[in-house]
Amino acid sequence: MKKIVLTANDALGLDGNMAMHFGHCPYYVVAHVHEDNRVEKAEVQDNPYLNGHQPGQIPQFIKSLGADVVIAGGMGANAIDWFKKLDIDVVTGAQKSVGATLDAYLAGNMAGASGCNHEH
Repeated sequence: MKKIVLTANDALGLDGNMAMHFGHCPYYVVAHVHEDNRVEKAEVQDNPYLNGHQPGQIPQFIKSLGADVVIAGGMGANAIDWFKKLDIDVVTGAQKSVGATLDAYLAGNMAGASGCNHEH
């Protein structure tokens, strides 16, 4: 079983809207996916670092959730590097909904990550 963590703007799980930035999303959706790409369940986790975080805190949190893959609309280069060190695959880009983004990833239509250059 693979755990895929996706960024979300709301607590609606797979029916919710994707968040475009990894570190500033209010929620993460943890999808439990079988080898045949069948989703067993999806859980919503609050982002405990929504109001501020130090480098590496959120990647460590995502690792504690058992993540194999993290998918976000966008992610900074430092966070991508942290995930590489933690052996978690990173995918950037998103559909409007969490479920549609997960479906696109499972269908092989999303792969790889490029760091975004953003200001807060």
